Amino acid sequence: MQASRYPLTEAQQGLWFAQRLDPHNPAFNTAHVLWLEGDLDVQAFTAAANQAATEADSLALRFADTERGPCQWRDTACVPMLEVIDLSTHGAAGDEARAAALQQMRSDHLMALDPARDRLARQQLFVLGNGRYAWYLRVHHLATDGYGMGLFGERVSALYGGDSHHRPFAPLLPVLEEDAEYQQSDRRDRDAAYWHHTLTDLPPPASLANETAGDASEYQCWRQVTPLDTELMARLTNLAEMRNQPWPDLLTVLTAEYCRRHTQGANEVVVGVPYMGRLGSKAARVPAMVMNVLPLALREADEPASATLDTFMRHTGRELTRGRRHGRYRGEQLRRDLGLIGGQRRLYGPLINVQPFYSPLLFNGLKSQLDILSTGPVEDITLGFRGDAKAALDLEIEANGALYTPQEVEAHATRLPAFLKAAIEVCYAEGELQDIALATPAETRRYLHEVNATAHPVPATTLVALFEAKMLATPEATALVLGEQTLSYAELEQRTRALALQLQALGVTRNTIVAVALARSFELVIALVAIQRAGGAYLPLDAAQPDDRLARILDSAQPVCLLTTEAARFADRLVLKPEDWHASVSNSNQASLNTQAEPSDAAYVIYTSGSTGEPKGVVVEHQAIVNRLLWMQDFFAIDASERILQKTPATFDVSVWEFFLPLLAGARLVIAQPDAHQDPRIIANLIREHGITTLHFVPSMLATFLASPGITTGSLRRVIVSGEALAASLRARFHQQLTAELFNLYGPTEAAVDVSYWHASREDHSTSVPIGFPVWNTQLYVLDSQLRALPPGVAGDLYLGGVQLARGYLGQPELTAERFIAHPFIHGERLYKSGDVARFREDGAIEYLGRSDDQVKLRGLRIELGDINHALSTAAGVASAEVLLRQVGGEPRLVAYVQPQSRHVDGLEPGALRAHLAARLPDYMIPTAFVTVQEWPLSANGKLNRKALPLPEAAQSAGGELSSDTERELARLFAEQLNISQAIGADDDFFALGGDSLSAVHLLLAIQQRWHWDPGFGALFASPTVAGLAALIDAPGANADDGLGDSILLAQGAANLAPVFAIHPAGGIAWNYRELAQTLSPRRTLYGLQSPALHSSPNHGHPPEQSIAALAARYVNTLTRLHPHGPVHLVGWSVGGIIAHAMAICLREQGRDVGMVALLDAYPAECWRAEPEPDPVAALRALLAIAGYDPEQHLALDSREKVVAFLRRGDSTLGNLPDAALDGVVRAVTSTNKLVRGHYHGRYHGRILHLRAGHDHSDKPQLQASLWSDYARDITALELPFLHAEMTGRDASVRMAPLLADCMAEYDAAYVTGKVTQNLQETSCS
Repeated sequence: MQASRYPLTEAQQGLWFAQRLDPHNPAFNTAHVLWLEGDLDVQAFTAAANQAATEADSLALRFADTERGPCQWRDTACVPMLEVIDLSTHGAAGDEARAAALQQMRSDHLMALDPARDRLARQQLFVLGNGRYAWYLRVHHLATDGYGMGLFGERVSALYGGDSHHRPFAPLLPVLEEDAEYQQSDRRDRDAAYWHHTLTDLPPPASLANETAGDASEYQCWRQVTPLDTELMARLTNLAEMRNQPWPDLLTVLTAEYCRRHTQGANEVVVGVPYMGRLGSKAARVPAMVMNVLPLALREADEPASATLDTFMRHTGRELTRGRRHGRYRGEQLRRDLGLIGGQRRLYGPLINVQPFYSPLLFNGLKSQLDILSTGPVEDITLGFRGDAKAALDLEIEANGALYTPQEVEAHATRLPAFLKAAIEVCYAEGELQDIALATPAETRRYLHEVNATAHPVPATTLVALFEAKMLATPEATALVLGEQTLSYAELEQRTRALALQLQALGVTRNTIVAVALARSFELVIALVAIQRAGGAYLPLDAAQPDDRLARILDSAQPVCLLTTEAARFADRLVLKPEDWHASVSNSNQASLNTQAEPSDAAYVIYTSGSTGEPKGVVVEHQAIVNRLLWMQDFFAIDASERILQKTPATFDVSVWEFFLPLLAGARLVIAQPDAHQDPRIIANLIREHGITTLHFVPSMLATFLASPGITTGSLRRVIVSGEALAASLRARFHQQLTAELFNLYGPTEAAVDVSYWHASREDHSTSVPIGFPVWNTQLYVLDSQLRALPPGVAGDLYLGGVQLARGYLGQPELTAERFIAHPFIHGERLYKSGDVARFREDGAIEYLGRSDDQVKLRGLRIELGDINHALSTAAGVASAEVLLRQVGGEPRLVAYVQPQSRHVDGLEPGALRAHLAARLPDYMIPTAFVTVQEWPLSANGKLNRKALPLPEAAQSAGGELSSDTERELARLFAEQLNISQAIGADDDFFALGGDSLSAVHLLLAIQQRWHWDPGFGALFASPTVAGLAALIDAPGANADDGLGDSILLAQGAANLAPVFAIHPAGGIAWNYRELAQTLSPRRTLYGLQSPALHSSPNHGHPPEQSIAALAARYVNTLTRLHPHGPVHLVGWSVGGIIAHAMAICLREQGRDVGMVALLDAYPAECWRAEPEPDPVAALRALLAIAGYDPEQHLALDSREKVVAFLRRGDSTLGNLPDAALDGVVRAVTSTNKLVRGHYHGRYHGRILHLRAGHDHSDKPQLQASLWSDYARDITALELPFLHAEMTGRDASVRMAPLLADCMAEYDAAYVTGKVTQNLQETSCS
């Protein structure tokens, strides 16, 4: 194949495009070193190595990109002849020479190769001195796979040893021809059909990774080799013989199960299994890139809990064998078939690579040892086994350094062999799959017992006894403060004693319940204390809830009486109004309370959302809450000097410690006025006026509080957060603004408020802020389905144990028995199954990961989806309902799916359904979207397939007959990329069907691989239909449009309508306006104006603009070229709004008619001028925000290399851009930041339309439309319920488009009727 050029094989094509897309990535190099010791004949070895290199055609390959696609040929000048490097003559010896050789090898194999320029193979012999040598071989994966590397080593060994029977390598050309024949064969079609059938309902890829490791350098790969002991090898091979199953398959299947056990929330997963593809092939003895990776799906059995390990291994082993029969069908093609191209859309997770035929390379008279340096790209982790399982079997782990730490790799190297031993023993015992424990004995001991060693002496007493002692000890001290009013401990004692006696007279005694429906006030605190002093338990009610829900709670609890100001509302109950309380009966202070609560008596009952549609009442005993409060008093050193703010509604259990902790310590309880908990300014005033030292926030409210201007918190000692996850970015902001300490607590109502704590200090840099460690006399367990301990990093069910567990659910013994189970590790105790998913860290702290049942948290509020389902099912016309928390437009939303009772009903009226729910549920439980379904999608086992339920406003096909092969192929690619099964027509628009910029990247990659030509983003945006794009592909000599020019056409509209010019945000690209362009009705021509910094040669040799005004003038010139005459409309999001404002001024100065000027969540330059200019790293990290990530969650990404590598791994548009385009975005971000800070606005003598992101800016509430008042004659201000980052997304565009269309229509009408420009500006956009 010396002169001719040949196309790439299927195996090579994927590698070629991957290396071209990421040209700086050295992971495509494979390399190893063979250490030799003895009397090596260097001359003979050189001859052998050179002979083998000359025979191996693949090692001398050259590559080039042509109009017909990439091609390859053999170039004799590229044969990798052995280089001999004598380090022994340079003063180095022994370990120094070895280290020097390793450094040279590392520098070589960590240098990325350009396949179109560089030689792909290199071999070197390092002379180390004292009879020691190192033979190094590095080959790009395009040339050969690992098996080919092994063949090369065997050939050199045979030639050096003079083995005349060892055959030379066969030529490469038959391998290439065989691949070409296969691509056109019926066998390939049969293989494709097999995989498409097998991977129906594709499970997710398995994953052993927890989160981005962060501190690893770009392309880092961790490697560890662990020899397996002889006992494990013997038990493995004996078991394989007994079962008549190859031991490599047995090992593969068991390791796959190990991977499944580590994958959060997945009973069905996919791993990758390398397939050599040599048997019966022309490549049997040819170094070449042939190896494939086959997906192995581990499916859930019908009865997984009772599945025997034997059944599982035989079934999975058969799947492995079947897969190999169809193993020539490329994994890369499967990814394309399934729409998994690009980013993190992977087909499989870890690779399991068993190499049973490996034998050490032998050289006569020499000792040898092989070290693998690189095996090619490691997307996740490779669990490899090398050896024959008789003489030796090594576990070789290679892990992506961006996903794993060295400590995690070391842990797997210990845990996997232990798991294999346990699994083999279970199989010998004919046990079940569930009998295999994942954690090692050492891990079990640590995470069951050592981290839960929390025993601490606590007196057997009650809340009543504790705060009565303080009342007696400090009678003159101030107990309660509300505004200007105060109440001493003596007065509190007197008033609560009087009411307690009154309650006892009504029948209140131990374990009876008194309901309380009072606003925050002295009376509320007096009521709670008095109820407990009477021996009873208090039940708080939220008077804002619907009457129906309150009635159900009262019917369930059967309280003795109700303390409230709303007697008429509860006319059928025994009501005691505050004005009827005995405030100071003359002898009340002498009268003894005839009943005293005991530690095991109920202290309070709080109702939470119930899965059956009925609320459930949690009964908490005194001994439980006493443990919690005494721990808190001790841990935080709470004494009489404290001023604790009570602002949490009494129906939430956080209020319990707010009410009672100060009373136990003789401290001052400061009561916030009703509804103050929702107003950060009032809270700030309370802190300042009363010297508050301790208070609580839900994290989302803390963010709002920190954003309030002018807050002073000098007295604050500590802030407690709980109720929802604490973000690392919020922790950082807290410490930037406040000097107080921050603590993250966790606990359900069923465990006396909080059971764990974490000091989120300034020194805490956890990416995921933990919920921490258990409090006194409490245990936290992360367990599997068999109630066994799980190792750190593995997600499981969070169980709680210890003294703080609630008694149970009031009047619901079955539910109590279900959720409070017998303690498997402590005889006679109980565990509570929290329903939360969590994992341990190595240090014993716990990370919260989410919910495992139908209970969800939305904006910090606990919601039982079953509660909403039940309420919906009672609505008129509804046969059944299902409510899910789904991501819609990047935001978590409650979506209700309803099936009508009649098939003749097309859709149920959302307004009526909302009204029905509003009468029964709190407003936070009302879904934001309602979708009618006629038939429920079911999975193979007949269960509801929730993933198949459509998102709101699903797109419909536009139709149109497909008239050419190109159109038919494009239609198939559309469906693959968008993962839709509906028929695609010639007139279907890629974006209208659900495509976005990211899926556009993947579509263009697929087009490039199919037709060897990339039409570019600009062409796709301008011609997004199947027919339009096919015409471009079929057009001879068509020019590509990368979409990075000065302008991009996003929609073509009617010629009689004024066009829209949309100005780019900070990243310089205007593609984000695509959704708006497609949503506007009537359709208007919409151009995106883009930053000149995007060009690979910025400004084509001209100096870049030095101001926003200069940039605006440039954009006006572009606008004039595209639309020389007539009115124009301007839209700008974020920084684009600042530029649009400057353009409007410039256009008016030139006498142009300016219609609508719409600023999308844009604010004047002075808002940013005072902020420090970002350093280069901060500017780079702004890319994360543009790509949709929170930069504060990725603080370790502190260099361009790390940021770009992270984006490359992710599923974002930016991460999939070519290097030149990404460089342009970096330039645009950097230059725009500088220009905005130096900009001073002129005044626009017209009206601007400002649309604010209503769900954002909690940290900067001052960002309002009114900030533009000095720079425009009039402002029409509107607010949309979205975040800043969502303002050009699909949902926001749908909401925004009618507003903009109406505004533009008024301008157009005024222009057409001949009104002067001044009149145009007078037109209202309201």
